[in-house]
Amino acid sequence: MKAPRDSTLFRFLINGIILLVLLLSSIMGFLLFRYGTPVPETQILLRLSLACLLLLITLLAVVHIAFRQLRKQAADDQGTDNLTGFLYRQIFNQVLEQALLEARRTLEPLSLVIIDIDRFRLINEEHGHVRGDLLLTLLSRSIQSVLRASDTTCRWGGNQFLVILKDCPEKDACRLAANILEKIRQQRRPLNGKSIKVTASIGVAQMLSTDSSQTLLARVETGLYSARDKGCDTYAIGYDWILIDYSCEPIFSF
Repeated sequence: MKAPRDSTLFRFLINGIILLVLLLSSIMGFLLFRYGTPVPETQILLRLSLACLLLLITLLAVVHIAFRQLRKQAADDQGTDNLTGFLYRQIFNQVLEQALLEARRTLEPLSLVIIDIDRFRLINEEHGHVRGDLLLTLLSRSIQSVLRASDTTCRWGGNQFLVILKDCPEKDACRLAANILEKIRQQRRPLNGKSIKVTASIGVAQMLSTDSSQTLLARVETGLYSARDKGCDTYAIGYDWILIDYSCEPIFSF
């Protein structure tokens, strides 16, 4: 693709500008050390070097902004969320449909997992969206670290993730959900003097032969509701009918 090549070019340009800035700074330092009080001839060189330095710093800032925009555009072109690196919801729907077709053809088990960060809205309200986004980035890395290369992850909502687990029966999906919960618990971070307890609720569902993408998604969501009903920080298997309760323990501890 064109984006990675452009990305390499930007990195090369940034490194070159940094070297030039260091070189000009060295020249200015040498002239000041060599002559002490600048003479008229060196004053011109110093002013020219300073002007070039300011110009290069400005150019560096512009290139940095352009590079970030390029990375965002590359992520959009690939159908991935720029914050987490996971697939967009629209792209995921297509991938899920294809995964269901393959599972029916190969007769291999397929499971779906939905992950919801407990009381994430409180984090945004208490600490701001910037720190909330940073936490989402860290959590997405934690989730990805326990998944297989064949697993497909989507940012389903603001603080919800869906994972397709190919060739994975319900028992193994539950084991994976337990590992994800443990990884998320490890993201305990101090924010504004408070120790924030990060937990998640997870729903698990295995594909049935009669399942469409809609029925499988509906069942995995009932597993999520059941996990919330248990008090959060746990996982549950989805069923056709389940009572819903959203009670969760407080997220902050002192």
